[in-house]
Amino acid sequence: MSQRATLVIALLLYAITAWFSEGYHHPDEHFQVLELAHYKLGRSASSELPWEFEAQIRPGLQPALAYGMIRVAEAFGIQNPFIQAFLMRLCSGWLCLWLFWAWASWLEKDARYASAGNWLRWSVLLLWFVPYLSVRFSSENMAGLSFAAGALLLLQSLENTALKRRPYYLFLAGFLLGLSFFFRFQMGFALIGIGAWMFWKMLMSDHFLKALRYVLPGLFLAILAGVDTDYWLYGKFTFPAYNYFISNIIDDKAAYWGTSPWWYYFSETLMTAVPPISILLLIFLAIGIWIARKHLLVWSLLPFLLAHFVVGHKELRFMFPMLLPVLVLAVWGMLEVEKYLSAHTTARLWYRRFFVLALTLNGLLLTARCLLAAQESVACFRFLYDYAATTPVTVYSHKKMLYEVVGLNMNFYRAPNIQNQMYVDIKAKKIPVGALLLSQDLQLKNPPKDSKTERIYASFPDWILNVNLNDWQSRTRMWSLAYSAKSIVRSAKSVECAVSLLVFSNMKRRTLRTDDFGLFTSHYINHPPRHKHHLFRRFSFQPFLHLFEC
Repeated sequence: MSQRATLVIALLLYAITAWFSEGYHHPDEHFQVLELAHYKLGRSASSELPWEFEAQIRPGLQPALAYGMIRVAEAFGIQNPFIQAFLMRLCSGWLCLWLFWAWASWLEKDARYASAGNWLRWSVLLLWFVPYLSVRFSSENMAGLSFAAGALLLLQSLENTALKRRPYYLFLAGFLLGLSFFFRFQMGFALIGIGAWMFWKMLMSDHFLKALRYVLPGLFLAILAGVDTDYWLYGKFTFPAYNYFISNIIDDKAAYWGTSPWWYYFSETLMTAVPPISILLLIFLAIGIWIARKHLLVWSLLPFLLAHFVVGHKELRFMFPMLLPVLVLAVWGMLEVEKYLSAHTTARLWYRRFFVLALTLNGLLLTARCLLAAQESVACFRFLYDYAATTPVTVYSHKKMLYEVVGLNMNFYRAPNIQNQMYVDIKAKKIPVGALLLSQDLQLKNPPKDSKTERIYASFPDWILNVNLNDWQSRTRMWSLAYSAKSIVRSAKSVECAVSLLVFSNMKRRTLRTDDFGLFTSHYINHPPRHKHHLFRRFSFQPFLHLFEC
């Protein structure tokens, strides 16, 4: 397959993933970016923002970027917040894809590993978690993207005599490396590694010393951009990086969310990336680090890892900014393993069997990860946004408000026509006809009295829900919505009309159940059907709706 065909397939795959992967991997992806941009748009109060805003410990660069993208989308008539968020994910994914391709082209210049570029392209396309992580509009992804782009420009500029021909590459490299810090402060450890690598190289050649004349102005411009966006976010000059260090390191507030031992990242990667895929990945990475121990990527990766090993609070997402360096080093490690096994027939046979097993499992995981929502609550919010596009709808939620997540309100996705009521005991609550009941179970538990409910939304498609082997749906935790309708027809006239409808539509059913007709009449009269589960399909008498006028 040609590189162009591979790129087209990758673009389509990343677009599909960006569309279906709505929501967030971690709440910070939403509340520290989209909600801050929503606040600066004047559409929510500062009191509804996370505590980090008051503490002034988050950078303003990415919220400013989200703010600008929302303004541009609205200028083109795109008011739907879900489409706006999709465009952010799509831009993020395609930028990552462009960067991966640029790195692959550069890797092909190394005669020792000429096939490394193609292997990197295929890993970007097929490794199950890469498309999902690449489309995240998160601080981790944007910092990693900016850092990897700056590192590539730096390496390209320092090749042979390239410094004389392309000094602006060095300026842009310094600018992008500086921006990575203002996307995510922890990138400072990787920047320290690059600084140490540059100093080591300067001891051997003044070529690298001259390069600093162009790198430092770019870095200074990035600092100005970071300071300016911080002022824009908080309304005053502040230094969020310092505030972050005092709050989470000195005051140890990060430990509130738990601490883990230093080996957490190894064990968590092993389980989360799924064996045997994770086993191969870690082995290839270790070999790649060793054989490329003098490379800029290793010098930046190791201090980044060591700093995160020392800090007590650990989350696997903290490693996401180093995705591209990990993939490049793993590809080099894999090629070294292939070279070694070429002289060992039996070992090569078992290795390939293990590799095929990992590849098969990877294909199943890739399909699921590209098609499932990152956060099922956001997928439900999108359904409600479309459902209540023209008519006010009341949604009853259990024990907490509809848009409440981790104690905060997701105002960015709030539908203007949605009214929310909270309940503790659904049986003690009188649910009006036409209202929706939110459940975090696939099947509504303890439905309200004197009301018939029908599920109108679930994360899984109908062709899966139609198969209920061993009653798995009753035990499944999943966001779902049920429509409330009266179960008893109290008017004889309504029954008479329903009977007339059955006669004129030649129904196959010969018996009359009043709860069926009560369900239909209340459903149609009180709430015109706007969803795919409307009851017309069940009765098939659309031509006779005028009989309800009797």
